[in-house]
Amino acid sequence: MNMRAIGLDACDPVEARVHATLRFASGVTAAFVLCEALKWWPTFMAPVFAAILLTNLPARPSMKIALVLTLTMALAAIFAYGISSLLRGTPTMLFGLIALCVFLAFQAMLGGRVRVPALLLLISLSTIPVVVMIAPAQAGILPTAMVRGIALALLAIGCVYLPWPQTLPRAAASAAVPTAPPSIATALLSTAIVMPLMLVYLLFGLADALPVIVTTVLLVATFDLQRGRLQAGAMILGNFAGGILGLLMHSLLLTQPNLVFLALLLFVVLLGFGQRIAAGGPAAAVALITCNSMLIILSSAIAAGPGSLSVWLTRLFQFALAGAFAVGMMTLVPQRTATRTTAS
Repeated sequence: MNMRAIGLDACDPVEARVHATLRFASGVTAAFVLCEALKWWPTFMAPVFAAILLTNLPARPSMKIALVLTLTMALAAIFAYGISSLLRGTPTMLFGLIALCVFLAFQAMLGGRVRVPALLLLISLSTIPVVVMIAPAQAGILPTAMVRGIALALLAIGCVYLPWPQTLPRAAASAAVPTAPPSIATALLSTAIVMPLMLVYLLFGLADALPVIVTTVLLVATFDLQRGRLQAGAMILGNFAGGILGLLMHSLLLTQPNLVFLALLLFVVLLGFGQRIAAGGPAAAVALITCNSMLIILSSAIAAGPGSLSVWLTRLFQFALAGAFAVGMMTLVPQRTATRTTAS
C-alpha cells in the first residue's frame, strides 16, 4: 500500500476508528495468547508493548522502524543489565547512575520526538536493576524477554494492519496519550516518583516488583499535568479497576482454562478498550492505563495459579497503592509549587 492510499484511508474517521479498534483488540490478544502458549515469561510484556505501540504509532511501522525499536529495546535492556551487574556491589553508585539515566529518559520523552524509545529505556532502567539485586539468578532472563516481547508486539502489529489498514488522523491518534510540555522540573518530579518505589522494593526484597514498577512507569509517562485533579482521580480509579478486571477475568478463565477461551475473553474486553482509545481525548489515556493494568494483573494471576484470596488482595493493594502514590505526587507537587509562586 502506498502513502497516497494510506492518506485516502485516513479521510474516513468513523471507519478509521473501527479499524483502529479491531487492530488494538486483535494485536494485543494475539501477543498475549502467543506468549501464554509459548510460556514466554513475563507474558504481559509483549501485549503491553503492543498496546503502547498501537496507541503511539500513527501508522503501520515500516521494517526500518521495527528494526530500530527492537535494537533500541535490546540496547536499553543490555545497558540496564550491564550497569546493574557491574555495580551490584556498590548500590549507592548504582542507584545514583540509574536516577540520572531515568531523569534524562523522562526529559527526552517529554520532548515528544523520541517518546517510544525513551519509554522503552525507562521500563528497562526501572525493572532490570531491581530484579538483578533481588533475584540475580533470574535477571538474565528479563533482557531477553523484553527484546522478544517487543519483537513479537511489532510482528502482531504488522499482521493486524493487513486486514484493517485505515489510520486515524494524526491529531486524533496522538490525543490518546497526552504529553506535558518539556520541563526539567517535570522530569525531576517523575524521577522522584519512580526512584523511591524502586528503593522500597530493593530494601524489602519484594519479589513481585516487576508488574508494579512497569505499571507505575506507564502511569507517570501518560499523566498530563495540565488536567490536574480530574485526570488524577480518573487514573487512580482506572488503575485499580484494571487490577480488579484482571482478577475477574482470571476467575472466569478458571472455568474454561484453555487458550481458545482466553483469546475470546481478551478480544471481547479489548474491543471496549480499543474503542475508547481510538476515540481519543483525555479518557483515552485512562483507558490505556486501565487496559495495561488488566493485562499485567491477568498475566501475573495466570502465572501464579489460583492462590488464596488474601495473597491476591495483598498484590492488588500494592498495585493500587503504587498507582495512587505516583498520581498523587504528580498532582500535589505542581499545585504546591504554583501556590508558592502565586503567594510570592
